[in-house]
Amino acid sequence: MKLTNIYFLMAAMAIFFACNTKKKDAPSFLTAKEVVQLNQLIYKNNLADSFVKYAPEYEVVFQPQAVNGNYAIIAKKVNAEQYALIIRGSVIEFSNEGFQNFFLQDFNIFTMKDWAYADTVKKAYISRGTYIGFQNLLQLKDVATGLSLKEYIEKNIPEQASIVVTGHSLGGNLAYPLAGYLKKDLPAKRRIQLITFGAPAAGNAAFVQDLEEKFPDAERYAIDNDIAPMFPDLKEIGNISAKMGLDSVLHLGDIIGGDIGKNLNAGNLLNIASEILDKTNILDESRKYVQSQKHLRPLAGKDTSFPKGAVSAELLFNRAYQFHKVDMYAIMLGGKVLE
Repeated sequence: MKLTNIYFLMAAMAIFFACNTKKKDAPSFLTAKEVVQLNQLIYKNNLADSFVKYAPEYEVVFQPQAVNGNYAIIAKKVNAEQYALIIRGSVIEFSNEGFQNFFLQDFNIFTMKDWAYADTVKKAYISRGTYIGFQNLLQLKDVATGLSLKEYIEKNIPEQASIVVTGHSLGGNLAYPLAGYLKKDLPAKRRIQLITFGAPAAGNAAFVQDLEEKFPDAERYAIDNDIAPMFPDLKEIGNISAKMGLDSVLHLGDIIGGDIGKNLNAGNLLNIASEILDKTNILDESRKYVQSQKHLRPLAGKDTSFPKGAVSAELLFNRAYQFHKVDMYAIMLGGKVLE
């Protein structure tokens, strides 16, 4: 009887240690609330001081110089094997970096590039602008070690660690291909999650299908009045442009005049442009931009009112930007504005 009890105790201890080992070997992914704060911090000019002030529980372990306006870091949670690869969004300033972000990437959507890192799907494409930004990210080198993103992950992040690839706006757009590339091309199978905030579409339906297969539990956050996640779907942008009151600034009807001008507004104009793209096959069916509905985590804006009556262009666009900025996503997920 005593021997039986000893065997039972040993078996129980073995199960206990096995469970504990499994927990240690497989740390959970950082949550969206945790990750969105890191997306706020990557926009700060003094990154080191900002992390000390707002997120002392993290340390930046990979920090490069920006390449053609694109920038990303890797942050690690102190005392845990939990990592986040954070990609900065567009730089909103009149500079070379701003030009690179907006014109060579954000709006470079009329041609597509083959996506070479799909697993099972065929004819996956991403926008030329997304491809340019993705290639820039691959050139990033950690200042301290000289390693690229992929090399740093291979050499310095344990295989059992959790890694969230994330970004806001353009950063989220570039997180799609970078996460897919790392999942496909790293020599050892890695535990990678994908979380984006206000990200424009990066590729076609086949590209999205590949992402959904690679990351079945990915999270794509989009605020209902944020135009960026609708881009470059001109019909959707037209609908929200009408809601925003864009006509009170553009006055397209007055500009065009006549019978055509009577019924012309910003929404109609964008719908017409969308129809032209469809009919002329500038972007054929296989190259239309798609966003994952499976990954979508919609967020309803707390204040969805837009200016009424005649308003200035500056007021209108500032109002629209309130729904897109990373601080709004942080607030919606239970965080706060960082000074």
